[in-house]
Amino acid sequence: MKCRELAELLVDYIAGELPAEYQDKIKNHLCECPPCVRYLETYELTIKITRKLPACSMPPEMAQRLRDAVCAAKLDTEDKSSTA
Repeated sequence: MKCRELAELLVDYIAGELPAEYQDKIKNHLCECPPCVRYLETYELTIKITRKLPACSMPPEMAQRLRDAVCAAKLDTEDKSSTA
């Protein structure tokens, strides 16, 4: 396994959602790659710290932009499926 592959699978690895084969590959890579060990530790620390942040409300303007984007995407999907 290469460092880039580990980085791409890191979220699923931390969540415990990878098949055993990939978990083993990552563990083996971590045994041989101190930079990836530090990357993993930093990533886990980032998760721990951000979970301690207080929840905040989404600004109304952002909420409206999100609703507009979802509606536009839905309409785009419906248009594509009706022309297919």
